[in-house]
Amino acid sequence: MKYLDIESFRALNSQLSFPTTSGDRHVLGRIEAYSCKVAGADKKLYRYLENKYQEDLEEAKTLSPEQSSLTNIVSPFGPLTQSASRKTLFYLIATLNASFPDYDFSSLTADQFTKEPKTDFSIKSINTTLLNVGCPATLRTSRMWDIIDDAIKLDDCEVYSYTPEAESDHYDEEAPVWSFNYFFFNKSLRRIVFFTCRCVSNLEELESLSDQELVFGDLQDDPVETELYPTSQYALRGMMAIGGGIKF
Repeated sequence: MKYLDIESFRALNSQLSFPTTSGDRHVLGRIEAYSCKVAGADKKLYRYLENKYQEDLEEAKTLSPEQSSLTNIVSPFGPLTQSASRKTLFYLIATLNASFPDYDFSSLTADQFTKEPKTDFSIKSINTTLLNVGCPATLRTSRMWDIIDDAIKLDDCEVYSYTPEAESDHYDEEAPVWSFNYFFFNKSLRRIVFFTCRCVSNLEELESLSDQELVFGDLQDDPVETELYPTSQYALRGMMAIGGGIKF
């Protein structure tokens, strides 16, 4: 996967680090864009995943019909018997590997991902989470989703989420109160926007983070709003689609 350095994302990321309204927690988020261009390490990962799939198929042949049927369950990406479904799994794992180079996600399986029903639902979930913890006014007025839409064309995306198990959580050392990981995948553009965020509560853990991660935003002291005025035609369509949901 090739990391795409998008200047407008850098500005957003500086606003995705902020203290919560309670003051005893801190939100740390980032948005990254990747081209689905396969590099050397990615080719090795793809071969590994394909070989693992073939090994699983061979193992399934030794099982009873009842047990073997479990291997035919449709994944969030479609039937894994189809190469396109397996390639989507590969892209998401490769994105995680690129975003967290100190971790190896090659052991992840398709059932650890979820396909979100609609892009707007994912947007609403992210907005609600950030608003409820007191995102700064600068972020709420930043036209965040317009910026993301310019990079990925949200209307043409499939959205997947990843919720790690406790033993494989890439944020485990920080013991986050909560975290989320969303992938906005535009197949025709062959591009993924990865939106990851977590909330940490132990101030000692914040001391271990780099200064770059601790760019404080404005503390939101006012009551959290549950609805925002749309800032674009895209936001307006989104609000209508989710029944008065919230947009940045």
